[in-house]
Amino acid sequence: MKPTPFNFPLCILLLGMILGIIGQDLLNKIGIAMSLLLSGIAVGGIYYCHFRLKKFLKETVFLAGMSLGILAYNIHYEPSDSKHYLHKLSPEKAYSLVGRIEHIKNRQVIVALEPTETANYKGKLVLYLKDTLREKALGQAILFHSKLSPIAPAQNPYQFDYKRYMEHQGIYWQGYPTCYEIKDAPSFSPFIKAKQLQGYLAATLSHYPFSKETVGVLKALVLGVRSDITPELYQQYINAGAVHILAISGLHIGIITYLLTLFISLVVPAHRKGVKIVLLLVFLLTYAAITGFSASVLRAVVMFGGYSIAYLAESRRARYDSLLLSAFILLLCKPTFLFEVGFQLSYMAVLSIALFLPLGEKYRFENRFLNFFWDIIKVSIAAQIGVLPLSLYYFHQFAGLFLVTNVLILPILGVILSVGIGVVLLASIQLLPYWLLVCYEKALSLMNHIIGYIASVEQLVIRDVYFDTICLCLCYLAIAWAVIYLRARKIKFVYFFFLTLLSLQTYFFYLKYESAKKEQLIVFHQYKKTVIALQQGREATFYLSDTLSVPQTLIKNFCTQQQVSNLHYKALENIVPFKEDFLTIIDDKFYLDTSYPTHYLLLRNNPKIHLEKFLSNIRPKMLIADGSNYPFIIEKWKYTCQRLQIPFYETKIKPIIVTNDE
Repeated sequence: MKPTPFNFPLCILLLGMILGIIGQDLLNKIGIAMSLLLSGIAVGGIYYCHFRLKKFLKETVFLAGMSLGILAYNIHYEPSDSKHYLHKLSPEKAYSLVGRIEHIKNRQVIVALEPTETANYKGKLVLYLKDTLREKALGQAILFHSKLSPIAPAQNPYQFDYKRYMEHQGIYWQGYPTCYEIKDAPSFSPFIKAKQLQGYLAATLSHYPFSKETVGVLKALVLGVRSDITPELYQQYINAGAVHILAISGLHIGIITYLLTLFISLVVPAHRKGVKIVLLLVFLLTYAAITGFSASVLRAVVMFGGYSIAYLAESRRARYDSLLLSAFILLLCKPTFLFEVGFQLSYMAVLSIALFLPLGEKYRFENRFLNFFWDIIKVSIAAQIGVLPLSLYYFHQFAGLFLVTNVLILPILGVILSVGIGVVLLASIQLLPYWLLVCYEKALSLMNHIIGYIASVEQLVIRDVYFDTICLCLCYLAIAWAVIYLRARKIKFVYFFFLTLLSLQTYFFYLKYESAKKEQLIVFHQYKKTVIALQQGREATFYLSDTLSVPQTLIKNFCTQQQVSNLHYKALENIVPFKEDFLTIIDDKFYLDTSYPTHYLLLRNNPKIHLEKFLSNIRPKMLIADGSNYPFIIEKWKYTCQRLQIPFYETKIKPIIVTNDE
């Protein structure tokens, strides 16, 4: 086997660290003291195995990485601080608190609590205000009075777990302030200053006659502000496989890094490598400040900064090592980066390019023009190999024309991005010439038209692909066998590769078999509405109380995860049959069809009934209350069912699922 192109101990250490972070996030059983002890033991073990035993070094380095991952997670876990509000405050109670505004998105504000003489608390909260705050309120102090409550977990199957997402941002509770006051207070945080700079630059663009679609793309492309992009245009970019263009991440920083490297190489002598590295990092950090020091930009700056340093140092192996080292540093500084989709996609794309791109180097054209487009095709395919499993896992969609999009857009993206930075800077000092505005408007409009045309080919947009964790692991295992074979050139790894693909195909057949025989009745949780799904194999019928307002996201997620191919809608009825049983629905009209037995009883829309008297005539297997009822009425029903020993279920706590096994 060829020698590894990267630092193998660093790779093992990083893998152990990743596993340690995941384990601690799932279990959260090991405290700081124990993780410090484990890290110390691991470091001692490395020394002993390396200098005394001369063996077991790889295993010890891996365990050291796990210990370091657990320790890093514990250090950055904010509730471990005794002053965190989780230890000091009680949920569902009102408090008067002081905090500093760290993020504004319409009426949603993220606030970092600040200790005062009467309230010595720490931690972050998300507040939902009555009015939208202006960007100038960023970094200022807010005095508010609000009842605080934990962020609710996902209330329906396959719903995005907003609670889990916010926990990884260090936010656990939310509030709806009844009154608040903004106080002008100086903030010296570089992140706040960068956010203010980003807001100022975005605001100056509104003084110029850009079209709505153009200014939205410009703000997203250069400043990372996507709030002004129309939903229709954003969906077109998704369908064309170009949504990564609208999110500043590795692609943008990679292009900027490449252009800066070329520029610096032209103006700085070749032997002044230290000057080149310093200039590159200064330019990259300046651009990160313009974009508000967002997490995705900082990740990309660290990643490509290290990679470019290795490039300027003219060391191929150092390029791989810098990639591993940048991931190690980022996870050490913020372990929850690991759970962000952008982090995973960025590193998998760059790693895949580094591993697979050299395979196409032997195939070159004599024509430089053809070689330019051939390089774009190679990079696009290499990156897609690494990110496709993650894309299917998170988004369940694949743009079949991604290669066409990249061939048409990437050649001009570098020019559009670099000129766009100039347009934003000139607009900020009110020196943007009209001719440049018109030219840039036409260039962005052309790009939007190209994206729109590609996205219009609906037949090549593969949607609603079922892809779970097992599929994800098997795909990356197959890719790993392919990489190992390309380095070792041993036939057994080809067998392992095809065996993994066969396992993946077998698993898909198993899932189809299971979904074909599945029967279940689900009562979802919807505020002021009733949604019931009756699934029979790969066919599902949704019973809706409001057929004019269909919860598309809920239904789409359900059908994708359950592999439903035939979907029907019906207006809600009083009786929903399920196998040999019947679900009886009682609403505010209080109609009970006595011609059917009542096995399951659903109360909706606050029916005015005497429940105890009503249940004396029927005795259902369970009584269900959904989100269309008032909470205080649900509590009364719950108390009544407890006394009568009838199982009571509330969809707000957990969706009701009756399967064919019951």
